[in-house]
Amino acid sequence: MTLRRKIRWLTWIGLIGCLMAAIPALYLLRQGMIAERGQVAAALVDSAGVLLRDLERSASSGAISGDEARDRARTALQALSAKPFHVRIFTDGIVPPGWPAIDRAVTAQGRFEPWGWAIATAGDIGDLDRDFLIEASGFLLFLAALLVLSWPGSRFLSQHVVGPLEALSDRMRLLTEGRTDIDIPGCDRRDEFGAMARAMEFFRRAAIALIERDERLAGIMNNVGEAILLVDARGRIEEYNPAAVALFGVPAGDPAGDPAGDLRGRPLSALFAAADRARIDALLAGMAAEADVPEPVREEALGIERAGSGERIDASLSVSPLVVQGRRGFVCALADVTERLRHERELMRLATRDRLTGLPNRAMIESLLEAAVERSRRYRRPFAVLCLDLSRFKLITDTLGHQAGDALLQEVARRIVASVRAADLVGRIGTDDFAVVLEEIRDADEAAAIAGRILEAFDAPVTLPGCEHYVRPAVGIAVYPTDLAGEGAAEGRWDGDDPQALLRSAETALYAAKRMGGRRHAFFRPELAEQARRQLALDGDLRAALALKQFRLHYQPKVSLIDYSLEGFEALLRWEKPGNGTERGIMIPPGEFIPVAEETGFIVPLGDWVLDEACRQMREWLDAGMEPVPVAVNISPKHLRNRSAEDFQRIIDRHGLPPGLIELEITEGAVMQDIDHALAVLAALKAMGIRVAVDDFGTGHSSLSYLKRLPITTLKIDRSFINGVPNEREDAGIVSTIIAMADMLGLHVVAEGVEKTEQANFLRHHNCTQVQGWLTGRPVPAEAACRLLMERLRQAALGAA
Repeated sequence: MTLRRKIRWLTWIGLIGCLMAAIPALYLLRQGMIAERGQVAAALVDSAGVLLRDLERSASSGAISGDEARDRARTALQALSAKPFHVRIFTDGIVPPGWPAIDRAVTAQGRFEPWGWAIATAGDIGDLDRDFLIEASGFLLFLAALLVLSWPGSRFLSQHVVGPLEALSDRMRLLTEGRTDIDIPGCDRRDEFGAMARAMEFFRRAAIALIERDERLAGIMNNVGEAILLVDARGRIEEYNPAAVALFGVPAGDPAGDPAGDLRGRPLSALFAAADRARIDALLAGMAAEADVPEPVREEALGIERAGSGERIDASLSVSPLVVQGRRGFVCALADVTERLRHERELMRLATRDRLTGLPNRAMIESLLEAAVERSRRYRRPFAVLCLDLSRFKLITDTLGHQAGDALLQEVARRIVASVRAADLVGRIGTDDFAVVLEEIRDADEAAAIAGRILEAFDAPVTLPGCEHYVRPAVGIAVYPTDLAGEGAAEGRWDGDDPQALLRSAETALYAAKRMGGRRHAFFRPELAEQARRQLALDGDLRAALALKQFRLHYQPKVSLIDYSLEGFEALLRWEKPGNGTERGIMIPPGEFIPVAEETGFIVPLGDWVLDEACRQMREWLDAGMEPVPVAVNISPKHLRNRSAEDFQRIIDRHGLPPGLIELEITEGAVMQDIDHALAVLAALKAMGIRVAVDDFGTGHSSLSYLKRLPITTLKIDRSFINGVPNEREDAGIVSTIIAMADMLGLHVVAEGVEKTEQANFLRHHNCTQVQGWLTGRPVPAEAACRLLMERLRQAALGAA
């Protein structure tokens, strides 16, 4: 029932109740007035008796006569009669029946015995009935008027009081049911109902904000990937989200089911692995004990053993303080970091380990060297760093492929690890470079012994697909702290605490071992570092020299032993480095800068320049009318590996030279380093008409079967054999054999380094008719070579005449 109906019913019930109560009240009032008149009538009788007794005493005393007393009594009693009361004296002492002659009255009687009179009084009550009827009628008319007026009154109350109250009450009911999409009427009113409506509208908006915030928070809690738990100050779980259920593998508790699966009330630490529980308890206890609100704390790599499956995962835990109504708690956010840690460990492994061999890489070696330096300084004991690289590794990858190169590196790593002690650290610090850190050594001799074992491990060949390869490693050794290392060694500055400096020292010793022929070890010495710096500076000077045109070509003549005529030239590179200021320039010998250019790779552009300059000079001689002779140009092994036949032809064609005027000289080593590439390039050069000579023949290790396959035109006998003829039987035998072999293969032979007449006679006797050396002519600049050509042209003209 609505409030409006309740008020209407209460109004009607109230009016009817007033009516029901008024009628008995009026009746009781009437009865009381009747009783009151009866009492007054009785009082009149008593008063008349008193008056008569007073008159009777006066008569008895003789003050008045008896008749006078009676007359006075009648007069007085008549005076007492007044409406609505009537007083009568009956002298006969009897009140006649039917007295008084009034329809409705109350009476009272009494006797005065001395006189024998009867005294009667009567009170008329008819006026009371009339008044009662009038008053009752008026009251009923008043109630009827109230009933008539109650309808518009109730409508007024309904519209202006009850209606707004009902509307506000209905909206309040909807609000309590969670309905916020309603309007609150009466907010614009300026009375109490308006204030109530505005207050309710404020609460409605606050409820909307709270509901939206709760929904957002619930959405975040239910959809966030991290597990979120609300924990009290004792470390027990109060709330959690579905992600927590998935993380811990514990099903959310069902009130109708098994409450043991619910996380609520359980200690947070109990959900972690046993090894981490004390850590969690200490963390929460420490934060709860702080007087101020603590800062958030994060813990990593906490173990969780999932319920049921027993699977172990790693999780990160972030704990933030939460204060609600003065009660402390914690918000705990957990994330499964198993994959992330695995990736981090894998990234760390990739960052610190070589992918191919699994050995520590250069970054990890340097980091471990820092720790080794610190331990060496603390315990005052030496340690050594060994650097090792492989010979001809690029040849393996170029000829057999990268898979063979990978297999070779893996086998090398295995043999090095097997050769050192278990406590020694082996790492791969470059493409074919390895490092070994020897901490537990007594002295440098022990490091040398371990280096010897490493070298012995490569006595046996490495089996690769299709072949066996002998590895010829070299080992460089730097001992801390006895060796001064780094850039300040020559000046006496000590920077050996730098791990990179230690590695540089060992690498410098490694290069020294390689220069001594490889397959041996060498210790670092300060002069090696100085030499390395000089080579580095020389490399920069070489590149600047090419740009500044400081290189020159000198030409050594090739002479026939038959008539000593000019048969050709060999172009030899010279570096004329200018001096500073007034200083004279110096001529740097090829033996000083050619190995540096070969090692740094600068030999390739430098070799291109030599070939181009020789062709330019030939073109200049031809344009000047000189009779051409072939010019030989040396091609280094690295130059040959990095150029094709088309590259060489392009340089020659640029100057418009006949290909037969250029002869390219290569060494046996250049061919054997990459036999397939060399054969292809040499075959293409021969097909183009370009002459090819094998320089320093006899000093390499090529087999005769390879020599037979080489598309060459000339063999040049190395000067080391020429020096011993004719007196050294072995040299003489070798030279005669080479000449005979070349004759059988149809190859032209040139002897190098001929400085004595007896050498020339021996060669002429064995049918080697073309030589070069100081006996027949030293290397000369282009101008002097031009004069030789002019002389040759003049002699030819004289011979023709």
